[in-house]
Amino acid sequence: MDYSVSRLAENKLIILYLVEKMGLALSNSEICQFSLEKNYMDYFSVQQYLSELVEAHLLKKNKHKNHTRYTLTTEGKKIINYFIQHIAENTKQEIDTYVQQNKKRIHTEHEVTARYFLESNNGYDYIVKCSLCDNDGTNLMEISVPVATKEQAQIICNNWKNNVSRLYGTIFSALVSNGK
Repeated sequence: MDYSVSRLAENKLIILYLVEKMGLALSNSEICQFSLEKNYMDYFSVQQYLSELVEAHLLKKNKHKNHTRYTLTTEGKKIINYFIQHIAENTKQEIDTYVQQNKKRIHTEHEVTARYFLESNNGYDYIVKCSLCDNDGTNLMEISVPVATKEQAQIICNNWKNNVSRLYGTIFSALVSNGK
C-alpha cells in the first residue's frame, strides 16, 4: 500500500478510535483540537475525513440545537475493531491518555450549560439560561431566570455549573413531591 493511502486510512482510524474511546458524541472542534494538538492531521484534512466517514456511514452526524456532534455507528465499531492493528501502538496510547485526561471535562461540558445574555425588554437586564442534558444531548432540565445585574447572572452560571447535581436533585424533588 502506498504511504499516502496508508496514512489517510490510519488518520481515519485515529478519528474513529478517538470517538470510540471517548464513549460520547464529540464536536468537530473537539476532534480538531485533539488532532492538531497531537500533530496527527491539519484542520482541512480533519474536515475531509469527517465528511468521508459520515458519507461512509462510519460516523453519524447529530445536530442538536446549535451543536453538531459525531458518534460512532455500528459499522464504524466493526471497522475499528477489524482494523485496530493498523493504528500505531504509541498513537493508541496517546489517544488513551488523552481520553483519560479529558473525558470527564468534555462530558461535563456536554451535559451542563449556563449562559446569560442581555435582555432589557422584560424589565430585567439579563436572562440566564441553565440546562442539563444526558449523554445523547436530550435536555433533562432547562431553566431561564431573569436577573437585574451581570454579576447576578455570572453567579447563577457559576453556581449551576459547580452544583448542578444538587440543584437538579432539589428542583426535581420539589417538582414531583405532592406538596408535603
